[in-house]
Amino acid sequence: MEKSAIIHAVLEHLRGDFERRRTAAKRTRKQGNDAESKSEGKYDTRSTEENYLADGLARQALEAAKAAEVIEKMTIRDFEESDGIDVGAVVELRFDKETEFFLIATTGGGTEVVWNQKTIVVLTPESPLGSRLMGRRAGERVGDAIVKKVF
Repeated sequence: MEKSAIIHAVLEHLRGDFERRRTAAKRTRKQGNDAESKSEGKYDTRSTEENYLADGLARQALEAAKAAEVIEKMTIRDFEESDGIDVGAVVELRFDKETEFFLIATTGGGTEVVWNQKTIVVLTPESPLGSRLMGRRAGERVGDAIVKKVF
């Protein structure tokens, strides 16, 4: 499995997320400060709400940018079958009738990318599934799933 291509796809997704949220934050901030959004009475909170939304979008954009920085610096190494799952691993989990793929990273949890027609989800070690996977090896059971491969 081409791990560097997967990480590149995750980085592209996070950078795109940063740009979309940054653009949305700027547009929302502009609307919140526009003359048409000014309060028309004490119960009119459009401007305040739009500025709160802009703040939230700006924070999310910053989080995406920071996640991309961290993942870009992540050490890429190949895992042997005897190695336990750790940060940087791509894990193939087999559930009853489906197989899912995960990249273990310290940040960016929940990010989904498609690579080679496979959906790969970023998991952090702090997430419920991520914490259960840490240290497991190929062939071990994790709840209803079996660790098929660790790359």
